[in-house]
Amino acid sequence: MPFAERALTAVWLGAALLLFGASLWVQDASLKLFLDNASWTLAFGLSAFWAWRGRAQVPPAHRLLHTGLWLGTVLVLAGQLVWNLQVALDWNPFPAPADLFFLSVGPLWAATVIRATFARLSKDRAYPAALDFGGAVLALLAFTLVIYLPSGQDQPLAVATVLLLYPAVYLTAAGVTALAMPTVGVRVTRAHLLVLAGMLGYGLSWMQWNLMLLRGEVLPGMLFNASFSLAALALGWGARGLRFEVSDDPDYRLRCDQAMNYVPLVAMGLAGVTLVRLFIITPDGREGVQALILVCCLLVLLLAALRQAIVVGLLNRLRTAEAAVLRNEERLYHVAHFDALTGLPNRRYFEDALERAVAEAGRYAQTPDRCVALLLIDLDHFKSVNETYGHRVGDALLSEVAQRIHLLLEGQGLVSRLANDQFTVMLQRPASRTVLAQLATTLLEGLARPWELSEVGAQYMGASIGISLFPDDAADSVELVRHAHSALHATKSAGRGSYRFYIEEFTQATRTRLELRRRLHGALPGGEFTLVYQPQLNHLRQTVGAEALLRWSVDGKPVPPDEFIPLAEESGLIVPMGLWVFESACRQVAQWRAEGWQVPVVSVNVSTIQLREPGFAQALLGIAQRAGVAPASLVLEITESQLLDESLYAIALDLKNAGFALSIDDFGTGHSSLVKLKRLPVSELKIDKEFVRDIVVDPNDREICATVNALARALGLEVVAEGVETEAQWQLLVKMGCQRFQGWLFAPALAPEDLARHWLRPAVDDPLAQAVKNDS
Repeated sequence: MPFAERALTAVWLGAALLLFGASLWVQDASLKLFLDNASWTLAFGLSAFWAWRGRAQVPPAHRLLHTGLWLGTVLVLAGQLVWNLQVALDWNPFPAPADLFFLSVGPLWAATVIRATFARLSKDRAYPAALDFGGAVLALLAFTLVIYLPSGQDQPLAVATVLLLYPAVYLTAAGVTALAMPTVGVRVTRAHLLVLAGMLGYGLSWMQWNLMLLRGEVLPGMLFNASFSLAALALGWGARGLRFEVSDDPDYRLRCDQAMNYVPLVAMGLAGVTLVRLFIITPDGREGVQALILVCCLLVLLLAALRQAIVVGLLNRLRTAEAAVLRNEERLYHVAHFDALTGLPNRRYFEDALERAVAEAGRYAQTPDRCVALLLIDLDHFKSVNETYGHRVGDALLSEVAQRIHLLLEGQGLVSRLANDQFTVMLQRPASRTVLAQLATTLLEGLARPWELSEVGAQYMGASIGISLFPDDAADSVELVRHAHSALHATKSAGRGSYRFYIEEFTQATRTRLELRRRLHGALPGGEFTLVYQPQLNHLRQTVGAEALLRWSVDGKPVPPDEFIPLAEESGLIVPMGLWVFESACRQVAQWRAEGWQVPVVSVNVSTIQLREPGFAQALLGIAQRAGVAPASLVLEITESQLLDESLYAIALDLKNAGFALSIDDFGTGHSSLVKLKRLPVSELKIDKEFVRDIVVDPNDREICATVNALARALGLEVVAEGVETEAQWQLLVKMGCQRFQGWLFAPALAPEDLARHWLRPAVDDPLAQAVKNDS
């Protein structure tokens, strides 16, 4: 508080107290009346000043309540000034003009508090609050009426009405203010209590003043007269520091709501006391007033009943909402933890269940039968079903798979869908690995049976399974899943359609594979690749060609091509690697010829991923032209399964038209169609070494090689046999009519200079090269 305000307040308050004390001390009645009025005037003025200061200290948006309180104190001061004028004029009618000012204060305060309260309430809370306010006001009105009934029955109606209104309007304002605080959830402070005490003091003071007036006991200079000043000062000081702000504490607001539930009971109790006093203590009185009291009490009971009906309806809505929330929670839980397509638990549910099962088994690690088994099931060739028949058929198949796994397990374990075509089965405390193997066999046999799909008919599709156990194979749930994946990968690598248990070698192989994949990305920029050449000979053992073979060494150790070539294809690195191989082979051919060697055709392997690259034929042709090598000097070897793909026929024809010769590599390992083979623009077939290896001892391999040679002669194609390692193999192949051979019987894959020195012939017009050849 500023110093000036403190000084003014001290002088003002001191003067009011001094005047009141003087009224008690002096003996003259007229002087007592003057001192009383002067004391009241100063007290009411100081109350208005404090209320004005409180209004000025709050933001404009929150001034509604403070404005009402301040205007009320101003009306009280105005009424007192009019009363002073009436006393000075010795004009004292009743009701008097001053009563209009005094009686308008209570309704103003009540309306202001109600407006400020309901502005902070939502619509669903406003109706119950209105019933509470109405019931409380009517109960207070009825109680005030029954108090005045025995005392004011001899007074004129206008006088009795005014006498009644004085306490009724102020007590109503006090009751409304008391209800407003818990209704809104305002944190009660000393300022709130002072405002409430001031309103209540006004009402009780005027109630007692009127009762004393009816009994003729009102005298100037009474100690009771100070009650009006005290009420005014309490209200004004409270209005100065009042803040009508809703509390943020949810617990406090909950307690406020609970307190409001008792308001109808309090109003009904007050109405009951009023009725008892009406019919038992004061049965005689004005009939109109008795009827009014009875109507007020009945209205209180009616409003309380309506309030109770609202509470019951609200409780019913809350129960309905709670049931809906529970249903939604259950639905959301199902959406979050179960697969929408198959209805099986999803990855999240599975991981949580597996972690709990592993944790439980870990607590009993010393118990032999406390273990957890995980079977990871992956459908074989499911991707081709989606690509061929569409995702709708694929989804139908996945639903059928889920049902079939459930039937095959007969209630054993937890089945879930881990990914697109991967399912898991978790079993706690399995009897043995033998039992798990039997279960895996049952699942594989069941999933291998034909699938009857309405849109595409019977389909055949098997599965592969990887199995790992806790604690034998893993220390936690994450490792258990990872090792099941390792076992599954080993199953697929071995040919699919089977199952495998996890062993440590699978993890080592996986880590090695990941390390190779990482190193492979830097192999081409780092110049780690080399090309070697294996010669191809005719039946006279003359060099008629050579195959370019890619080699790679990591830390001085050679990496087999069947390990890094699949990795290159998976990562897409095969495209730049293939172009580098082709370009290097072209440059080598040009270099050999520049050195004076006769260079027959050179074969280069081409991946199907390269064939699908846009503009592949033009890219190869450009490389060959820049190296100065004719396309006819190069043979592009494409595996049988790749070249028989109808989608690659157009690119094969483009390569043929560009001048390149095409060869079917690993012939016999795919699923050749004679019709397709006849249409393909190829010039040679290469018999896979798997058929050549046992040709001497295995009549079936011998018959296959003979058939391939006969087929090639019928189609006008040359035959190259690879993997020739013994003289007996070579002799048999020569008798079958095979034209070209390559293998360790003749030479391994050699460096370019070694191949030239030992297997290439000098050009006819280069005697120096011929001498070098003879010397070597």
